[in-house]
Amino acid sequence: MVGDPLAGQAALSRTRHLTFLSQFLARHSITLSPEQVAPAEGIRAAVATVGALLPALFFHQPVFAWAAFAAFWSCLIEPGGTPREQFRILGLFTFLGAILAALSAIIACAPIWGVLPLLALTGIAAGMSRALSPSHGLLCTLLCCVAAAGTGFPASFDAALIIGAAFAVGGLWAMLLCLVIWSLHPYAPARRAVAASYRLLALMAGELAAGRLRETVHRQAVRSAIEQARMVTLQIDAGHGSDSMRAHLSATLAGAERLFTAMLAVEHLVETRGIDFEGRGTLAAFSTLCQSASRQVLSPEPDLAALAKQATALADSIRVRPGSVGELVATSASTLATLANGLLRENTGLPAAERPRHTARMTPVIRRHALRLMVGLIATDLASRWLGLHYGFWALVAVLLVIQPSGPTTVVRGLERILGSVCGGVLVLLITPMLSGRSEMLVAVALFAIGAIAMRAVNYTMLVLFLSAQFIVVTEMTMPSPGLAGLRVVDNALGSVIGLFCAFVVCPDRLGRDMDGMLRTAIIGNLKYLAAVLGGQDSAETDRIQRQAGIDTTRAEFARGSLPIFGGVASIGKAAAHNNGILRALRRLSGEATLLRFDMEAGLCPGDTLSAERWGKQAELLEAGAPLHDIALLLEQGRIVAEIAALDRAGRQLLKRAERV
Repeated sequence: MVGDPLAGQAALSRTRHLTFLSQFLARHSITLSPEQVAPAEGIRAAVATVGALLPALFFHQPVFAWAAFAAFWSCLIEPGGTPREQFRILGLFTFLGAILAALSAIIACAPIWGVLPLLALTGIAAGMSRALSPSHGLLCTLLCCVAAAGTGFPASFDAALIIGAAFAVGGLWAMLLCLVIWSLHPYAPARRAVAASYRLLALMAGELAAGRLRETVHRQAVRSAIEQARMVTLQIDAGHGSDSMRAHLSATLAGAERLFTAMLAVEHLVETRGIDFEGRGTLAAFSTLCQSASRQVLSPEPDLAALAKQATALADSIRVRPGSVGELVATSASTLATLANGLLRENTGLPAAERPRHTARMTPVIRRHALRLMVGLIATDLASRWLGLHYGFWALVAVLLVIQPSGPTTVVRGLERILGSVCGGVLVLLITPMLSGRSEMLVAVALFAIGAIAMRAVNYTMLVLFLSAQFIVVTEMTMPSPGLAGLRVVDNALGSVIGLFCAFVVCPDRLGRDMDGMLRTAIIGNLKYLAAVLGGQDSAETDRIQRQAGIDTTRAEFARGSLPIFGGVASIGKAAAHNNGILRALRRLSGEATLLRFDMEAGLCPGDTLSAERWGKQAELLEAGAPLHDIALLLEQGRIVAEIAALDRAGRQLLKRAERV
């Protein structure tokens, strides 16, 4: 065998508890991505924020604190990529942010009939920005936050010009720091996300080698990691010199998905036929190989030649027997070797569909989202005025960030923001005795800025915790007021509650919370995957169908164990047993279909066009609204899986007879 399996297993065991926590939170729709911790970016943001805050303290001018806000937000929005791309995003944020900050401060002096139209336009713009690319969407969202925050600082024309100038100075200082003085590796977040997919594949292979069958956990964890990595990777603009890196990372992620497909087949084999000592050793070695791949992906200068050599050596060392774990692992190792050699030659082989730049497309979901944001901002402003909140703009910003296109996602975001605000307020109250002077407060601001930026892609609750603590201390330094921590909590709670109200009252989308609908979608996806395998469709198209089926099944599994408001309340008693039975049957169906697919690709058995047409037609009928009862019964009884297994065995026997003849 190649590598040191014991060393690989030791490395995996050190992260198992953190991985378990991530998986547990994911079951409740809460994201925790420990691989995305970015301390260097946090330290840089702290330098930018504290440096921009010094003029406000030195000249005793609270309005100059806008420079600190601009600097921090610039570090928060910094997109990575080529210097040209970073300059474009940060430059637009600085220029447009300065204009919006000054304009909203002027409009804030007008009566309520003048402010509400501004908030309505802000909500519509923030909602419509979902049609843009991820980097431009985030840019528009933060610009809308600037406009909403500006309504809390009514100012005359001259004072508004000072606000805009302070914002511009802070943004320019952050640009100088990020692009010239202290530039970091531009694609680190995407590398970390893709590397996490390989790390979880290593964990999956290691636990299979140890005989621990946790099929639901493995499928959910790896599928979620791959989709998270896909989202982060697609944030890299395909133009401005980033096309090559985006294609490189997308191809690496496609390789991870191919390995995941093989591990699903291995998992099904282990569950149905068991695993011998040789198979355990093979999986342990493959786990070490995936761990090496994770390290190479994470490195800015990966040693692809060494990875290809290691993968080739593992594939050559395995004694291949048809239909065995060794055969699947050898195929996976060869796939990884081919990927490494291809990337080494700068030939990614990436499908053309992945390479085009983002095209803005308006959908009904985006229109509903824009309407909810508009109603939410207007309702929050009216509620803040009625309650007499001094920092109502905090509630407006909370609404902009809490309301999401999906109702369940909005619930999670609202609860996380409330929890983060409460914890941030408590943290400030606990350290208040130590904040005796401005020097101590500046140190606290720096530490909170480090925490916020370092944790921005790890977990939203932790981001809000440090963000709330930072804003409370900065406000206390520039505009002291009694009970700031409590006001921050109240404002964020108000914005979150109104956001939740809008998500479920303004154009509610109930289908996403319907467990029966999720099960139907998952069944349809898996039947389409089965039809694609049996029909011998193009490999890339089959991969796409399998990926969508996996996403649909994972979504249903998450909903089964999620918070009650997401549909978990329906998963009790007989309903729970029924849903669990169907989901388990779908996992077995996917595993058997994947195993059949590998056998067909290896030439061990033929496909079945008639069966492919039959299951494809069944999927179409279910899409048209046909009842689920009959197909669910077939799944729970295992008759579909038995049919696929029989087809596989018959095909193998037919080929053996042909070989003898």
